[in-house]
Formats: sequence, C-alpha cells, structure tokens
Amino acid sequence: MVLKNESKRAYLSFMLFNFAFFMMDTTTSYFTIYLNEIGLSKSMIGIISGTAAAVALLAQPALGVWADSSQSKNRLLQWLILITAVLYPLILINHSFVFILLLYTIYYCFRRAQPPLNTSMSVEYAETTGRDYGPIRTMGALGYSLVMFLVGQIAGIPEKGTQLTFFTYSVFCAVNIVLIFFLPPIQGHNRVQYGRRRLPVSVVLKSRPILLLIVYMMFYALAQGLYFSYFSIYFTNDLGGSNELYGTMLSVGAFCEIPFLFIADRPARKIGAKRILLILGILSGTRWLLTYVISTPQGQFAVQMLNCINMLNNVTISITLSRLVAPQFKTTVQTLLVTFESVVSIIISSFLGGFFADLMGIRPMFLIAAIVCYAAAIIFPGLLIRQTDLEQPSLTMENAGGY
Repeated sequence: MVLKNESKRAYLSFMLFNFAFFMMDTTTSYFTIYLNEIGLSKSMIGIISGTAAAVALLAQPALGVWADSSQSKNRLLQWLILITAVLYPLILINHSFVFILLLYTIYYCFRRAQPPLNTSMSVEYAETTGRDYGPIRTMGALGYSLVMFLVGQIAGIPEKGTQLTFFTYSVFCAVNIVLIFFLPPIQGHNRVQYGRRRLPVSVVLKSRPILLLIVYMMFYALAQGLYFSYFSIYFTNDLGGSNELYGTMLSVGAFCEIPFLFIADRPARKIGAKRILLILGILSGTRWLLTYVISTPQGQFAVQMLNCINMLNNVTISITLSRLVAPQFKTTVQTLLVTFESVVSIIISSFLGGFFADLMGIRPMFLIAAIVCYAAAIIFPGLLIRQTDLEQPSLTMENAGGY
C-alpha cells in the first residue's frame, strides 16, 4: 500500500510539473512580435531565429548524450531552466540586432534542450510504472491553455505589454525549478549501468525506423516552422487581430487538445503508429491549407482549434521512439528528434521564410506548409516505414555498439 501511494504521488508530481512546464511556451510567440515592434525586418527576424537554431543544432546532441550519462536528470533540467530564466529578460536591454542575435542564440541553445529532457523523463517514468503518458502530457496542454489567456492579457497592456512577457517567462521558470524537487529522481542509464562512456550519435542513427521517424518529423516540423515563425505577425498585422485575441486563440486551442491527449496513447497501440502518422499528416496539411485560405481573425480563431493534431502527432512519435530505443538512449533519441524536427526545420523556415515573407508576404508560406505536410504524410509513413519496424525494439544494447 505504501509503494502504491508513493507511485501515485510520483505520478501526480509529474502531472503537476508538466502543467507548469508548458507555461514557459506561452511567451514564445510574443518574441517575434517584440522584434517586429522594435523595427526589425522579417529577414532580420529570420536570421535571428535561424542562427540560434543552427548553433543549437551543434549543441543539442551533446546535451542529450550528457543527460543520458548524468547522475541526475532532475538537477540538469533545473540548471538549464535557471540559465534561460536569467538570459531571456536580458534581451530587452539593447535593441541592437547583433546584441539580440548573440544573446538569443545562447538562450535558445539551453532552452531547446529542455523539452526533450522533460519528455524522456516523463515517458520513461510512465513506462517503468505501467502508466499512460497521455494524461501527463494533457496537464501540459491544460497549463498552457489556462496561462496563455493570462499572458495574452499581459501582452495586451499598452506600450510595455510585449516586454512584460519576458519577465513572465522568468517567473514560470522559477515555479518549474521548485516543482522539480518533488519529482522522483531519474538518472542517466549510461552512467548508472554502463559507466561514463559517451554514446556516439551515429549509433542511434543506424536504426532504420528511428532515422525515418526523425526525418519524417523534420519535414513535418518544417511546415510547423513556417507557421510559428510568422503567424503571430500575420495575425496581428495583416489580419488586424489584437495581442489579446491572439493569446485567447492560443489558449482555447490548447484547451481543445485536452480530451484528445487523455487517449493519445491508445491509437498508436491499437491502430499502429504508421496509420496514425499518415492520418495526422494529412489532417495537418489540411489545417495549413485552411490557414492559407481563411483571411479573417475570427476564421483563423476557428482553424487554430485544430492544434490537437500537432499534439497527437508529437505524443505518438515520442511514445514510439521510446518503445524502440534501449533505456540508455532515451534522452539521446528524444534530443535528436527535437534537433532535426525543430532546429533543422527552423533553420530553413527562418532564413528562407524570412526572405520570402519580405518578398511575397507571409500568407503564401502557409500554402507551402500544406504542400510539405501532405508530401511528408504520404512518403514517410505511407511508403517507407514498414508496420513491423514500429512494433518491436530495434536499438538494443547488443546492436548498439557493445553497451
């Protein structure tokens, strides 16, 4: 009974932590709005986000391997959050393009390492205790939804609203640092079971299904990057929506994800990851197509309620990768996923997206996003990934280089 109560408390602590963890994401969209407000062009905004992504691309795999060999993933995550809590508000000190570029790049390297570390910790705990990961991730959507509305109101404060979101981020960071103390300790399996030897990233990429899943998410996230990099500017400038309405839209959209996340574990198990990814990819392409077609703030409000598609896709990929990979590689593979999914795609969408946004406007990029998403959905899960590849572990200690 004591062990059962302890397990229940640990599960609830992960749910509470994820509730707070995704609060930090609520301020992200206002960064590009801030850069637009201080007079930077879309090309300059693209260079800032693209350069930060390029540098993070080099740092993230090493951080993933470090996490898998660390004595405490909990403490590592706390330090990463603390560093970004200090760096992010410092961006406000100077409006210089070079200053923002340098500081944001450093901040972004530490920030992008946090989500895969949280995911690997949460998924690993759910697997080892026989519990569903979906409800844990659901709490993240709930926290994002509730707080996004508040952040939207803060951003809507005349003159200083957007700047205040930088300090709001630091407050959310402080809350997360405290909550991590209540999580059960999670250690890196490389350190605990196999010593301090560092795992080469190339070993993980030798697994065909893992590599294909990561490449699929890279193309899928390319479409996402074209959307997230410029939609906030498109919504507030081109369509005439307010900061408050934008925040409310994101809040309601996240709230709509909650019922789907509660059952997110089941479709991948019953229907299979291959079919789920095909369905979700086609639905995502349709979402971006509607984003291109509809040109009113109210219409876009309705379209963005489909963000649950993105969350279901991410949960399916995270669960599938965790099932395929051996314990000592869990954070490494989640970090690689984020590296190729978010970082590589952001490089393309930021540099090229910023150029095309200045050249032909933001709206046509949503059509490009739809085409990319349809292509990824058909090619990768539809043609390349065999169903049997996703049903059994393919990266074990025996075939991973002798670990």
